[in-house]
Amino acid sequence: MKKIVDLTGRLENGLWDYRKLPGLEELIPPVQIESLASVKKDGFSISKVTCCTISGTYLEAGAHMIEGAKTLDKYSVERFVQPVKILRLPKQNKNALIDDKILKENAPAIEKGDALIIDTGWGEQWNKPGYVLECPNFRRNALEWILEQGISTLGVDVPLIEAAWSEDDEETKGGLLVEFFKSDALLIAPLVNLDKVPTGTGTLVFLPLFLKDASGAPVRVIYVQE
Repeated sequence: MKKIVDLTGRLENGLWDYRKLPGLEELIPPVQIESLASVKKDGFSISKVTCCTISGTYLEAGAHMIEGAKTLDKYSVERFVQPVKILRLPKQNKNALIDDKILKENAPAIEKGDALIIDTGWGEQWNKPGYVLECPNFRRNALEWILEQGISTLGVDVPLIEAAWSEDDEETKGGLLVEFFKSDALLIAPLVNLDKVPTGTGTLVFLPLFLKDASGAPVRVIYVQE
């Protein structure tokens, strides 16, 4: 029997968000789920959900950072089912800086077009204090190495990827992710339950909300063992 693992963080009231980052304090709405009707009072139950395209576990396409690039609704649903390889690192401490050396030392055999998930162990901190600002980041040479692999999709268990976001050099912030998106690769972040994923090959299924002209969307991500 195939093993199926849900890698999705649950949307709920009080969830972490990016409002802690400079410039996003008033831009990002908190996740809010509120009841509009109940079975007891109204005979049926419905809720109002407020979030943004980078709430919880989400999927991003090139339009996230590139003007005029493809939005998620322009991809066929087949694009969201990919063979996946797991790159499992030794558990990283808070504020760790991940370089290309540690990626190479722990990398499986990666084929062009694979989805690649990098497990840093940070998924265990989901929604805990420091989850966003203290997460491990990837150095420039690590992201350059990832780009060289020719992957179709990158999944990570950290909410912030580039180390440059923690630095003061405005020109470098987001620069490598732009190069990543230029390759037509997709980004899934942040993931949970990677410790439950078995070693070996598998299939990644990641189905975003079907939103018109949106660069990203909350996504349900599952790993299916081959």
